[in-house]
Amino acid sequence: MKKNRFSEFFKGKGYYVLLFVGVIAIAAVAIIGSNLSSQNNDGNDFVDLNDEPDNNIAAEDNQSELAENNQASDEIVNPKQDNLAEGADTNDTTDQVVDNDSLLEYDVFTEAEEEGIDLAKEPTATTQDKPAEVAEEETVPDAIETNGTKVQAESRPVLDSLTFNKDKGLLWPVNGNVIMNYSMDHTIYHATLMLYKCNPAVIIDAEVGTEVKAAAKGIVTKVEWNEETGHTVTTAIGDGYSLIYGQLDEDSLKVKVGDKLNEGEVIGAIAKPTKYYSVEGSNLYFMVLKDEKTVNPMLLLR
Repeated sequence: MKKNRFSEFFKGKGYYVLLFVGVIAIAAVAIIGSNLSSQNNDGNDFVDLNDEPDNNIAAEDNQSELAENNQASDEIVNPKQDNLAEGADTNDTTDQVVDNDSLLEYDVFTEAEEEGIDLAKEPTATTQDKPAEVAEEETVPDAIETNGTKVQAESRPVLDSLTFNKDKGLLWPVNGNVIMNYSMDHTIYHATLMLYKCNPAVIIDAEVGTEVKAAAKGIVTKVEWNEETGHTVTTAIGDGYSLIYGQLDEDSLKVKVGDKLNEGEVIGAIAKPTKYYSVEGSNLYFMVLKDEKTVNPMLLLR
């Protein structure tokens, strides 16, 4: 009777339902157990931020890092320490290399303090920084500037005593025809340059070697080379007037800065024309200035 009931039970639907429920229960227990185990293992890899840090461990780590940095710094700054220990010359720093910027700055400031230099101030130019020509010019004693030109102080009394009589006028420095007139209010044609432009002087025809005479009493204030007018002499004749003689031969010059000239005294001779007057030919370039402004020489030549 019992065997029949068991056989009927296993053959019925209830048996399979119970078997299925049991399998699910076993699987659920296995899954829950594995999750709990993994959570316990993962929790060991995280740090609770609410816990107090272990200062002893951090301090030991910092001390070890500082020790390593100090050792590396000593190796860089003192590459010849072993040689010094063996008795090497302590003054020989030729092969030493210092890559520490802070040490370089310390050395610079130390040397500056020893020499009394204030690094906060902007550098200023000194006489040694200037070109030799400028420094020499500043040290020339007794130099006086007249009409933009420096002359010796000993010539100043003569310069102050000079007066120019406009009524008497100027002596012609050379005898010749005017081949180009003074023209500052309108342009005139320059044959060599093949253009029209103003002319601040008169161009007087003169053969090479013709003597050039001082048009008035005065003192030489400048002797120079000019690309347009060649070797040129400037004289001050008083009352703010100056005379400029251009196209002179260098070897023929008989004057220097500071020389006193009388009217009619020879200054030099005519040279070959510069490239600016090659078509016009040899000539005397003659200019008159009054307080550094040009004046028509034809109004003063007698």
